[in-house]
Formats: sequence, structure tokens, C-alpha cells
Amino acid sequence: MNNRTHILHCVIAAMLATLLLAPSARAQSAGQAENQLGAGGLSNEPGGLSGLTGPVAASGKPSVEVAAPAFDFGSAINGVPVKHVFRLKNVGTGSLVIGAVQTSCGCTAARPSKSTVAPGEESDIAVTFDTRADKGPATRTITVFTNDPKHPQLNLTLKGDIKVQVEAVPSPVAFGNVKHGTEQAREVTVTDLTGGKDFKIDSISNSSKDIKVTVHPRVDGKPGAELEVVLLKTMPPGPFNDIVKVSNSRAPVEVAVFGTIVGDLTVNPPQVSFGIVPHHASVLRTIRLTNSADRTVNVVGVSSTNQSVTAAVEPVTPGRVYKITLQLRPNTPDGKLLGTLAIKTDDPQQETLQVPFYGIVGSFKG
Repeated sequence: MNNRTHILHCVIAAMLATLLLAPSARAQSAGQAENQLGAGGLSNEPGGLSGLTGPVAASGKPSVEVAAPAFDFGSAINGVPVKHVFRLKNVGTGSLVIGAVQTSCGCTAARPSKSTVAPGEESDIAVTFDTRADKGPATRTITVFTNDPKHPQLNLTLKGDIKVQVEAVPSPVAFGNVKHGTEQAREVTVTDLTGGKDFKIDSISNSSKDIKVTVHPRVDGKPGAELEVVLLKTMPPGPFNDIVKVSNSRAPVEVAVFGTIVGDLTVNPPQVSFGIVPHHASVLRTIRLTNSADRTVNVVGVSSTNQSVTAAVEPVTPGRVYKITLQLRPNTPDGKLLGTLAIKTDDPQQETLQVPFYGIVGSFKG
């Protein structure tokens, strides 16, 4: 027998030995291979390829438990932080891994005291709720990410009622529409809700030089103060807003002030809607500028911030009433339409009047 024939006989013998191998032996061999594969770090168990730290141990699964996932702190004083510690326990048979901790607005959470929690052990998450911007019922949520297959995201909740120390009424202060050149005033009552006897106003500040704020004692003798907010004649035409900041011995208070100064020149309507415009279509809209002053006023120009909208001016009563026509050009690209029309005049008080316009060209897609 030559060497080639001998090698062929050996190969055939090995194949026959494999086929005749007992089923139990083949199963045992396959089991060993599977165990070796598992030891390599691959698993079909839920959470087996955890994005936090790695595979769950083959000996068990983690299970997170919180005795009180919702904490009601009752009532708290505005400006005083609310603090609480949530305790997480691993009641499973594998290591619990705590990953990211996310909080809703106005709440901060420290890192867990333990990121990896063995079976039977606990981890604390300390939470602080900043109450300075809240008033009345408040709820904050803390989301904890874990490798627990049943609770990959665990929600913890803080809730209660925030009571302010100092209250300003009314707040905000709305002047509405005020004729240019007139002066108006509003009263704001500041109250100390803590019931203390040592309350005092430290300072009052605001940004606008055309709004003056003065402080007076309360006539009823209660802790607090009366603020007089005066809108001066010098406020120029157009919308205005300001913030009155009240520094005091308790907690700072801010009062928003807003309104619109109506000048001699008015535009009606004050804004233009083109609506939903069919594809390729052209649309016209008109507005009217009216002068109520004793002197005549001329429109010296008009311009648009959007090149798809043009405008033309036509005097109805020269110096008194003007008709302004806005045209949406044909073949304007589909989509949202936004812009502002600027009307230039020779009135020194209202040299430019702005008229916003908007619409949708083509089909509405949300």
C-alpha cells in the first residue's frame, strides 16, 4: 500500500468514528462548546449585553426595588430647597448597575452612592429641588437608568406645594393700549406671607427710563408695601415691557410690566395673514394707515424683509389715510412664509411702523 492510499484510509476511519459517536457524548461535547461561548461574554438573556457596564452575571439577574418611589414633601417655602434621599435596593440575584440619572427642570440629583450594587445591598440617590421659580403645586421627576431587565428606566417623583414668602398683586402689570403722550399709573401690593414683623423693602429697580416706580407703606398696616408703577408720557409708540425687581428682607420678587403705546399713526390690521396659499398662486392683502394727528404725515417708503412679498402705497386722503397693498409673488417656493413690512414716514415720533406677515405656501405638512 502506497502512502497516498494509507492517508485516505485514515481520513475515512476518522469520519466513521465521528458518525458512530454516542448521542450522549455528542450532546456533552456541544454543551461544553456552549459553556465556552457563554464564558466569552455573549448571552441571549435580557440585558445580557448591557450598555452600562457589560453582561449580566450568568448566576442571576438584578432586580431594583424602591420602598417609596414617590415622595410628597407637603408644603415648602419658595426659595428654600427641598432635599430628599431615595434608597434603591437590589433584591435580585445578579449585580445591579445604576447608570445615568436624569432630572426634570428645577431639580438636581447627586450621583448614586453605589453604581454597582450587589444582591441584598442598597444605593442612595440624593435629590435637591430648587424652588425659587415655583409657586403652588409642583412635581419633579428623576429618571434612573439600570440594567434591571424589568426596570431599565426607574421613575422617582418629588411633589408638593410651594408657598411664596412674598407676593405681589397684581403680577404681571398690564397697561394695555395707551395713547401716546398720556401718563398712567398702576398700584401693586407687596405682602409678606410669612407673618414676620421685620419685613422691609431694601431696593426697587427696573430698566426702562420711561417707567417710574415708587414705594409707599401699606395703608392697612400689614407687613409689606405699596408700589406705584407710573408709565411716563415719554414712552415712545409701540409695544413695551419691563421687569420691576423688588429686593427685600425675605425673598426677591419680580413684577413684569407690559403694554402698547398707540401713536397718532395706526395700521389696521396690525399684522397680515396670507393663509394657506395654493402652489404657484399669487395673493393680495391690503392694510390701511391712518393719521389722527393735527399735522399731515406722508408715507415716504415701504419695504419687505421677504423678497416673495412686495408692497405698494396709494394715498386715499393725502397726509391722512393711506392704502398699502401687499402681494405674494406667484411661484413662491412652498413652505412657511414669514416676514415684516416696514412703513417709513416723515413723522418724527413714528418714523417706522412694522407690520408682520405670515402664511403657508403649498400643502400644509405641519
